[in-house]
Amino acid sequence: MIRLRAYKYRIYPNKDQIVLLTKTFGCVRWVWNQNVAVFNSYNKESNPRPEFKTSTEYRQEAQWLKEVSAAAIQQKEKDFQEFKKQRFSKTRKKSIGNPSFKKRSNRQSFRLPNQKISLYGNKIRLEKIGWIKMVVDREIQGNSKILSTTISKTPTNKYYASVLVEEIINHKPKTDKNVGIDVGIKKFATQSDGIEILANKFFRESQSELRIAQKHLSRKKIGSNRRNKQRLKVAKIHEKITNQRKNFIQEYTTKLVNEFDIIVIEDLNVSGMVKNRRLSKSISDASWSSFFDTLRYKCEWYGKSLVSVDRFYASSKTCGSCGWEYKDLKLSERTWACHECGEIHDR
Repeated sequence: MIRLRAYKYRIYPNKDQIVLLTKTFGCVRWVWNQNVAVFNSYNKESNPRPEFKTSTEYRQEAQWLKEVSAAAIQQKEKDFQEFKKQRFSKTRKKSIGNPSFKKRSNRQSFRLPNQKISLYGNKIRLEKIGWIKMVVDREIQGNSKILSTTISKTPTNKYYASVLVEEIINHKPKTDKNVGIDVGIKKFATQSDGIEILANKFFRESQSELRIAQKHLSRKKIGSNRRNKQRLKVAKIHEKITNQRKNFIQEYTTKLVNEFDIIVIEDLNVSGMVKNRRLSKSISDASWSSFFDTLRYKCEWYGKSLVSVDRFYASSKTCGSCGWEYKDLKLSERTWACHECGEIHDR
């Protein structure tokens, strides 16, 4: 089945290429912020219909925009048009707020269409930048169609190229096995076959180190080199936590789609549960939403079925053997015995 897949590679630009990449990041950021300013200037009385300029008009006014690829600015213009479409969409399940300005210190990125890039071995060519060294850890299929490439820079000054391709993804072989998964805080996942996956508290393990680094950052003078060095230390800790979570989720979801044909999960209101001030840190550290999203697209890719149980279904209170419901089950009761058949259950 033909699907979209992104191959992300680490790239190593030289000093001259870093200057060109920084210029491109700055130009697309400036165009985005200009559109945000026009969008936020909307007023029914004084400015009923804000006029957005095209990328061509911006390039005619600001001559320094011509130093970078015009395609990168055009793609950013398309991104803002897509944002406006989603912002006022009546069919969107979750509404989004007004756009925000992009900062230089955050993650930077720009996108180029397939006509403006070339791949050859362990190098990638970008328009007006040239050939950049790239670490290729996964080969792109020969029959894949390259659609676009997103160049990004992390707050820790690492550069990546994410190549979006359209390729044929083969389904995984059938195993005739099914599993139900209950996520939790102490145990990340409890499977219906009795296997328990302990929760990896990546944020809590690095919390003391992060606290000290942030305290030192707050004492540095704004704009100084020492503050910039300390900012990198804080960013590296956050990056480590993010990479640990992604690696765990990718490995576990791949294991599930390899071993089971039908996977049953809960339909949890994670955004609502995070508002609980006693559990918000633990729920965010568990990354349930990321786990569900990753498992969902992998099941779609590899021909596996993902079933989502209604969040109001009393699965924790219902006996799986006879169907009796323990209506008075308390949160403090981690295990309970069925009053009808005597079966012992883990909530």
